[in-house]
Amino acid sequence: MKKMGKSFASCLLCCLLLACTAQAAELVPLGVPVGVRMTAEGVVISSLSTVDSAAGEICPGEQAGLEVGDILQTANGTEISSSEQLAQVIQESNGEPVRITGMRGDTTIETTVQPVQSSKSGMYQIGLLIRDSMAGIGTLTFADPETGAFGALGHPVSDVDSGTLLPLETGSIVPASVIGVVAGEAGTPGELVGTYEFTRELGQLNDNTACGIFGTLSDHTLYQADAAVETAGIDEIHTGKAEILTCISGSVPKTYEISIEKITPDAEDSRNLSIRITDTALLDITGGIVPGMSGSPILQDGKLIGAVTHTLLNSPDKGYGISIETMLDAAA
Repeated sequence: MKKMGKSFASCLLCCLLLACTAQAAELVPLGVPVGVRMTAEGVVISSLSTVDSAAGEICPGEQAGLEVGDILQTANGTEISSSEQLAQVIQESNGEPVRITGMRGDTTIETTVQPVQSSKSGMYQIGLLIRDSMAGIGTLTFADPETGAFGALGHPVSDVDSGTLLPLETGSIVPASVIGVVAGEAGTPGELVGTYEFTRELGQLNDNTACGIFGTLSDHTLYQADAAVETAGIDEIHTGKAEILTCISGSVPKTYEISIEKITPDAEDSRNLSIRITDTALLDITGGIVPGMSGSPILQDGKLIGAVTHTLLNSPDKGYGISIETMLDAAA
């Protein structure tokens, strides 16, 4: 995902979904590019920095035991949902200790931070660089024609610096169009370059999980019930020829050939499918899989079997996908 503003970050590769679709037998594969924006439930520590104080270079946050990736939720009893809110609490402390609560993974954390006054700005600081929102381009994976539920990406929206999954507070998807491609090369991932129409929403996000983001479409023109196909269980997937539905120009997706090279049903990182791009038309333009394509639906034998999720940095023509069964289980 392309960085957009000082509190935005990047990490999206492709698309989205919703809990009530978990038992859906037929879904509409989409492959449509969208702009994804979300705010986190709390703020995430992206990095630690030092404060130039009268006592020298100090990092109060590190001294208090805070770590990169921690999610801060309250400060002196005030719920924190933005960097501005946290800065205000720190200033209002007038240098007195600030009680912080939050999460480190699944563990609750509590600590007290001692703000110090910057000799440069005169402001009280605690030496944390934090992120509270993200925006970028992604790809819709599918929609349930009965409910409007959708799924995308096949992987989480995470903080680009720490890799921490951002707990969703609010989020939405908006229309997007691909206006350029930076082709991937060995050691360089490339990217899709897009424009967004932030004045019009296509749907709301309900959840950000390790297996994708999920929500409900408000714009039903994105799909038609007669375009639905059967979903395949992971035991139905086989090695060999398949195809992806993705968009590398404009907003209308096209079909490209790939090969399924390996199937790992119980992959702990949800990389159930090892895939290789074989379509020369796609390779000539993108070099393989590039950020922005995550969530692109994978079809085989006329069934929806999964979504593209990752590229191999040193071999961009190769990458991974998540099975649709794993995505739907995560949405349940």
